[in-house]
Amino acid sequence: MDKRLIEQNFSRNAGVYDNHASVQRKCAESLTEFIRERSFSRILEVGCGTGFYTGMLREMNDAASIDAIDLSEEMIDIARSKDGEKLTEFRVCDGEEIFAGEKFDLVTSNASFQWFQDFEGSLERFKNTMTENGVICFSMYGPETFKELQEILSDYFGKYLPLTSEKFISFEEAQMIVGRYFKNVLMREEKFTVDFVSLWDFLRDIKRSGTRGEGLARDIFLGKYTMKALEKAYIEKFKGIRATHHIYFCRAEK
Repeated sequence: MDKRLIEQNFSRNAGVYDNHASVQRKCAESLTEFIRERSFSRILEVGCGTGFYTGMLREMNDAASIDAIDLSEEMIDIARSKDGEKLTEFRVCDGEEIFAGEKFDLVTSNASFQWFQDFEGSLERFKNTMTENGVICFSMYGPETFKELQEILSDYFGKYLPLTSEKFISFEEAQMIVGRYFKNVLMREEKFTVDFVSLWDFLRDIKRSGTRGEGLARDIFLGKYTMKALEKAYIEKFKGIRATHHIYFCRAEK
């Protein structure tokens, strides 16, 4: 995964991200249900984005020390501006480069681990930053994300055109990796379907929510007539412009 490109995508669209992140917000709300029964005093949030999950964590743990990190400085600036009491420590930082010597009783992340280059190595490092009986709780995207778009593009261009989501690990692999490092693992997968009025609206939403990843192959050009043909094929095959978001949810203990 090209992190430089991922960071650029999020940074360029930081100002409009919240308007196009309905699924990510829904995932954040689901994550809170995994950790609501326990209070935490030292929290690390990885990939905090514009901070709406950070705000949920703060509401549940009002006295906690929260470190919220993200690759994008523009995202961090927006998250920081929402923190009226200035209680959270926001930092521009790569979640795969965890700082030594700090201990957290909760490590959590909403929809960011799929961008990691080394998911397993990162989980091992997170474990080493956690207190005894600490909790890790996260959501991440799976490979069936935007499967409808991949089918339509491959059909139209007559060759297999993988999206970035194809690089995301399977649920079974994620479950196996988590089980190597943590106990009392609870994992589930869900598929959210979002409808759009047009293919253009769908592609714009992907762009502005940062979920486009590394984008399409460089030799693919989506001009006006191609877009019309793709939209027609999309509607005929799927009875509308709808998109699957394939999400895993996980809670585990050290």
